[in-house]
Amino acid sequence: MKMVNVDFIRFVPDQKAYDFGFEKFVVFSENPSSLPDSVLKGYIVKAESGRDLIEKLRHAKDDWFVGVIGNLKVLRSAVMRRRVDIILDFMDRELDYVTVKMAKEKDVAIEISLSKFLNSEGLKRLRLIEETIDLIRIINKFDAPFVLTSGAFRFYELRPKRQILEFFKFLGANADRAEYWLERLIRRYTDPRYIMDGLEIENG
Repeated sequence: MKMVNVDFIRFVPDQKAYDFGFEKFVVFSENPSSLPDSVLKGYIVKAESGRDLIEKLRHAKDDWFVGVIGNLKVLRSAVMRRRVDIILDFMDRELDYVTVKMAKEKDVAIEISLSKFLNSEGLKRLRLIEETIDLIRIINKFDAPFVLTSGAFRFYELRPKRQILEFFKFLGANADRAEYWLERLIRRYTDPRYIMDGLEIENG
């Protein structure tokens, strides 16, 4: 399996973060303009309603990865928006069968992150595992775009890429497909030759 050594996180990493083997980090922030050029910039859109979502998406710059956080109604609206790249993972996120199916149709990725598991314990962690297994089953059914990340908010939540993939493989995720979707998403913003799958600008 080819690993894409990129992780999605929520803080600005220092040099020690690269010791985990990552080549790049996509840092998601509500204010990406403040992020250093050493990272790929991600825009967190926290929306309370469909109207709020549309208004905040207007502020997204062309070179920002755009991820959305909100209730189920907001997330269902988000997968219909051309400017949205990914439904970000967060504690108590709610996703249903219909929204995952729509994400497949509209080419919007779903993040599944490790940080939620590191910040929960006991029955809450058990429930989270059960919910994630169910979500992975729906993703597999539709072959919906998804990425497996640390989703780290701080340094101690970072893990090597292989450890992240192995954990979610244990829960039923197809790590090869996750890496395929991740590479595709990263190339959308970093490879000037990439237009879409099977369509690239030739050199010369």
